[in-house]
Amino acid sequence: EFDGNPIEQYADTLAKDLMEIDKENIAQEAILVNNVWMTVVFLLNEAARSCKYPAHEGPLFNLDLAAGFYIGIGQDEGDNESGDMLYNLAEHISKDFNQDNGVSVVNEKIIELMNDIKDDIIEMNLCSLDNEDSYNNFRWKVNSIISYMNVPLVQNLIRHLLDGSDRNFMEMYALAILPQIRLCNPGAFDLMMNEFVGNTGDVDDPIGYMELLQSVYSCLGITCEMVGKFRGRDDGCVDRSGFPDDAVSYALMDRDMLEIEVLMEMEAYDAALDHYKYGRNSPDNWKFNTLWELATYDSVDTNLPLGQFINYNTENEKPVMNEYITSAIEGKSTFEYATKNQREWAVKRSLQGTLSYYAVMEKVTNALDLCGTTKKDQAVQEWDKALALAVGSIGEAMMIIDTAYEGYFGQTLLTLANEVCGLFGKCTASGEASIIDMWIDQNFRGLSFIEDDECLKLTQLVDTEVNPTLLVPIIQGILHYAVMNESLDEAQSDTLFAGEALARTVVPLINKENPEEAFLIQENMEFAQGTKYVKDGSENVFKAVATSLHGLSIDCSLIGKYAGLKYGNLCEEQKSSIGNDSAQPQEKTSLADKVLVGAVLTISLLSGLFFWRNRVKNGLVPRHFSGGQALSQEMS
Repeated sequence: EFDGNPIEQYADTLAKDLMEIDKENIAQEAILVNNVWMTVVFLLNEAARSCKYPAHEGPLFNLDLAAGFYIGIGQDEGDNESGDMLYNLAEHISKDFNQDNGVSVVNEKIIELMNDIKDDIIEMNLCSLDNEDSYNNFRWKVNSIISYMNVPLVQNLIRHLLDGSDRNFMEMYALAILPQIRLCNPGAFDLMMNEFVGNTGDVDDPIGYMELLQSVYSCLGITCEMVGKFRGRDDGCVDRSGFPDDAVSYALMDRDMLEIEVLMEMEAYDAALDHYKYGRNSPDNWKFNTLWELATYDSVDTNLPLGQFINYNTENEKPVMNEYITSAIEGKSTFEYATKNQREWAVKRSLQGTLSYYAVMEKVTNALDLCGTTKKDQAVQEWDKALALAVGSIGEAMMIIDTAYEGYFGQTLLTLANEVCGLFGKCTASGEASIIDMWIDQNFRGLSFIEDDECLKLTQLVDTEVNPTLLVPIIQGILHYAVMNESLDEAQSDTLFAGEALARTVVPLINKENPEEAFLIQENMEFAQGTKYVKDGSENVFKAVATSLHGLSIDCSLIGKYAGLKYGNLCEEQKSSIGNDSAQPQEKTSLADKVLVGAVLTISLLSGLFFWRNRVKNGLVPRHFSGGQALSQEMS
């Protein structure tokens, strides 16, 4: 809800509330920057969609409507007095930011992009169901227009913030951009709601407010240069990222994951599928890097095809990862009778677990292949991309002291590590997973080995440290869901798919050395209609995982002890397993021996989703908290 009304009526509610305060022009301006702004964005997206999926109202019709709503009637080119629409708003505020060159920079760019779409795509008859490049280019230009449309909103917010002219206007402009922040970083959204909207007194720290606002520029697709300087003031704005330029785009893919999660929560499944397949936040020239690319054979720069890990024998009717994620978004195949929340969890844990792990290892393998060659710079880039995928843009911001994001853990493997560490006693004093410090150390050593052409040391690092430690939070998650779901059925909980998702990642790896244990884990963690979940009991899952750790090169002490279980210590389970094996030696059973005579069972990657939300009602989650606490509360 928003102010007691349905969230879908957000803009209408805000306008009506502002009419009641009887302040000149504020309600009209709110309608302009909310209702009209959203209408233009809707029409632009409809134009892009009708370019790929032909409709009665074609792309040119929707593009013309968008231009009409943006410019209005009675508007003279470059005039900041005539007109009443968004074009005029951009002209008027551009003077305060030294961006009025006869026509404001914003309007010049937006009209140019609209004409590019019309001249280079629509009128060249490049719109069709099969022309992926044209659709990508169309979407790219639409997103660029939307980014420029955000600039006047931010500039007006800055003006009302810094000149102290009117707090009501400042709050109104903050509310105009906050929905986009919510789709990019909920932690920053909560803090901005508290600071820009929740406080009613004078702004006592305008510099702090400015730094907070600038920290989310990338969420709006804008830069310091695009916004400019208010009346010549140097506010020290810098576009920052902790990742090298070539890796930033991959770090930003966690925003696509978050937006897919939010869109599915809103039941906007077509939009979620579009984000998954075509991306939105990770720019790559005139298109975006996409999650779909990482989940298919078409993954860019692939030396180690994901397909060799994530495909199944078709006779077993086990879906590949891309088909699984797509089916979960669309509610088809395996998910035809799944609940809304089960589908959401399936997608999140599939993206966070299986896709993230194999995408990270793909980039690591690329770096290994390039080590010692004349392409050292490319090897470094691939290594940087691996860390960017594991940590993500939101996770990276969380690791910076005094950041607006510090309480939110993103959507990546780092997220999962922070969620489950408390359940196994593996958090630092600050509540973050201790395994993260190991990842950072490994990253620095790996870069050093690449720079010094010490490729054998790099290979050893990957085999004995990088790969095993990346699997630690995934295995912790599997064990947790084995315990949690042991007594549940499909009608009782949405978490039944969560353990399956994480098991998808490791079952094929375990099968290489321990096929019997791989079979047991699969049989107990895979969701099957009408079959008891974790049918052999969580204790047997713990034993199977413990036996498998050696083959995965994982030190059992890294997993920790699951609190409250007598069999929760995998190191003890390993000792017990070794003792039993020596007392009753037997030949290892192959996976094929576990099925009907003559049949071959292909180990499947399992998928699912645990939808974790850890947000405090009145602000951010504290940085110093007991890791896994939120996960435990969500379980209860």
